[in-house]
Amino acid sequence: MLKSNVQEEILRCGTEPTYFIEKYGKIQHPKKGLVTFKMYDFQKTLLNDFIRNRFNIVNKARQLGISTLIAAYCAWLIMFHRDKNILIVATKIDTAKNIVTKVKVILKYLPKDLYLAKITTDNKCSVELSNGSKIQATSTSRDAGRSEAVSLLIVDEAAHVEGLEELWMGLLP
Repeated sequence: MLKSNVQEEILRCGTEPTYFIEKYGKIQHPKKGLVTFKMYDFQKTLLNDFIRNRFNIVNKARQLGISTLIAAYCAWLIMFHRDKNILIVATKIDTAKNIVTKVKVILKYLPKDLYLAKITTDNKCSVELSNGSKIQATSTSRDAGRSEAVSLLIVDEAAHVEGLEELWMGLLP
């Protein structure tokens, strides 16, 4: 791509998360393998809710692609915004790590021209970029995320988290 076209594409991706996700978001489909993420209308609505509202509670059925949507939103957020600290809390560490893994897949398959920041830390529970943004996974505990300045908190299956109120009070800025 020409330099001006690359700059235009980066600007569009950075300001239009739906465009970025649907054009560049690669996800692992259980039957089809690696595919481009094409969002359903309800996912687009939910993505807009994430952007517009500080707090969101999603009461949903299983297998609707919400975790995948959250991962795509997180990938967009850390790639196009500096110093974002995303914490994913789940009852089981493997559940939280699964979302981080989905973020890694999206980052891995981005065109090189879109890399505004380099991956500086990459392990099973976290990814950190050179722009200061990071995402990390943890299991629920009384001190999960304490002393963290969290830009985005994702609590997976919050209804099953023991001591959620105490956890929330410790994380809420």
